[in-house]
Amino acid sequence: MTVVRVLFCLISALIPLVATASNVLPDNERICMRKMETLLSQQQILFSDSQAPPEVRRLAERAIDTSREAFALHGSYCDAQRALKQFEVDKDSGFHYKQGEVNFFGRGHY
Repeated sequence: MTVVRVLFCLISALIPLVATASNVLPDNERICMRKMETLLSQQQILFSDSQAPPEVRRLAERAIDTSREAFALHGSYCDAQRALKQFEVDKDSGFHYKQGEVNFFGRGHY
């Protein structure tokens, strides 16, 4: 009976350490997370600017979606940052409306 208690206490003591360790970001992920905060804030400002042309706002929306998809796929801020930077390089490759995007920005004739 005491062996079971000792084993139970040992396992109970180790479980929080394992759970805590899995939530710790490596230094490079912290750096990427801070950079992503800045980059996404810039894109959000562009998307929210009602005076910006619709194409600029749409590209900002796509940039945000691209980084969000990369983060969801890998759970890495560095991967999301790379995807966002790669998107900016590819933004002139073609412009087509995509399903789910904001296609009306409140401009035009009423």
